[in-house]
Amino acid sequence: MTFGSDAHVRHMLELLIFTVPGERVMRPELGSPVRQMVFGPAGGPTAVALEAALQAAVQQWLGDVLTLLDLTVTVLEADAAIEVAITYETRADRTAGELRVRRDLT
Repeated sequence: MTFGSDAHVRHMLELLIFTVPGERVMRPELGSPVRQMVFGPAGGPTAVALEAALQAAVQQWLGDVLTLLDLTVTVLEADAAIEVAITYETRADRTAGELRVRRDLT
């Protein structure tokens, strides 16, 4: 996997999304609250707070390898899941990419 390639960027995004802050000993501030927030109340305010936290984390940790174009968090109450959709452009070759990840709330 080449540094900055689309596959590498997708892998780094997934790791960032599913790493809990404090989980990495050498970088305790790395991560996002996705795994923590799935246990909170679902709905509008949770999705908005999670979007803001994820946007900040992506820009802080991956801003040198990608340009964040869009990030949305959808709470799928009927399926008891959260879906995160990220649209980005890799800085290395200006390739557009999209990542969708889903986390069950149960």
